[in-house]
Amino acid sequence: MPFCRPLLARGWEITLITPDGPHVAAGRMAGIRWLPLALQRKLHTSSDVVGTLQLARYFLQGQYDIVHTHNIKVGHVARVVAAMTRVPIIVHTIHGMAYSLDTPWLKRIGHATLEKIASFGCDIVMSQSREDRDTYLATKVIAADKLVLIGNGIDLSRFDPASPTGSAANRAAVRQALGLEGDEILFFSAGRLIVEKGFVELFEATRIARRQDPRIRLAIAGSTDQRVDTLSPEILDKARDEGVLLLGRRVDMPDLYAASDVVTLPSWHEGLPRVLMEGAAMGRPLLATDVCGCREIVVPPNNGLLVPVRDARALAAAMNTLASDEALRARLGRDNALQARDLYAIERSVALVNEVYDRLLAREGLA
Repeated sequence: MPFCRPLLARGWEITLITPDGPHVAAGRMAGIRWLPLALQRKLHTSSDVVGTLQLARYFLQGQYDIVHTHNIKVGHVARVVAAMTRVPIIVHTIHGMAYSLDTPWLKRIGHATLEKIASFGCDIVMSQSREDRDTYLATKVIAADKLVLIGNGIDLSRFDPASPTGSAANRAAVRQALGLEGDEILFFSAGRLIVEKGFVELFEATRIARRQDPRIRLAIAGSTDQRVDTLSPEILDKARDEGVLLLGRRVDMPDLYAASDVVTLPSWHEGLPRVLMEGAAMGRPLLATDVCGCREIVVPPNNGLLVPVRDARALAAAMNTLASDEALRARLGRDNALQARDLYAIERSVALVNEVYDRLLAREGLA
C-alpha cells in the first residue's frame, strides 16, 4: 500500500477493486474501500462476464476521477471498460508483459495488438522495466509521450541487514527453525508456484547441484495459483521428498532472506522483481535468469550471476559456483547491500506516480 499512503494523507478516497486476497484486510484497515471482483487470472467464461459487468457498474456508479489498472488480463479488461464508461483519467502499470522483442513475430504481433486495443483510451502507461517500456515503443503500442518509466522499489527500513533481523543470532534462529544444518548453503526464492517462475528447472538444478555439493538446500516461499500452469501436487511432493523446503505464503520475508545464503529467481520473464531487490537489500548475492526485469537488477560480475532461461544445467553450475566460494558470496552480498540504498527506495516510485496523477488531474481541471 505504499503508493496509497500519500494520497490518503491528502484526503483522497481510494477504492480497491480486486478478488479477495491477503492484501484486502490491510487496505481496509488503512482506510481504503474494497469492492469484490469476479475476474480470475485464468480464462473462465462465467466469472469473466460477471467481472466485466461488475467493473462497468462500479465505474458508472463510483464517479471515479482516475482508474489505475494493473497486471495483464484484468488490466486489459479494466482499461477497455473504463474507456467505455468515460472515466476521465485512465492509467495502467506494466508489471511484466506476455511478450518481448524476442517473442516470435506472429505471437508478438498478436500480443501487441491486444495491448494497443486495451491502451487506446489510456492517458498514461507506467512501466517498471526499461525493457518493457522499449518493447511498448518498438511494437508501437502507445505514443512515447504517454509512457512513463517509474521503476519499482521496496521498503528499505524493513529490508535492512543492519537491523536486528539481519543479526547473526536471528539468522541462526531462523535457520534452526527451518531445520537447516550449520554448514548447509540455502538458496532461497519466492513467488507463485507456477511453471513460468522457473521452479521446475530450479528443482532439477538443485538435484544436479547436490550431486557435487550435498550442502546445497533450496527453500521457496509462495503458494499455488489459479493459473493453468500451477505446479502439480506430484511435482511439489517430489520436491519435498528431495529436501526442498516449500514454505507456503510467508509474512516474515526479511527473516527468510537473512537465513539464506543466495537469493535466486529463475523466471521465464519478469517486470522488475521485488524478490531480487529485497534479497539485494538484505545483503545477499543474486542468481537469476537472463531475462527482462531480472537483468536490470542482476549485473554480473558486480552483484550476482545470470544464466540462460529454462536451462537447469546452467543453473546448477551457477549454484555450485556460489556454494563453493564463500568469499565471492560475501563480496556480492556487500555490494548489493550498498547499492540497494541508492537504487531501490520505494519513495522514488511513489513520488513519480503521484506526480503523474497531479499532472493529469490538472489537465482535466480536476485538481
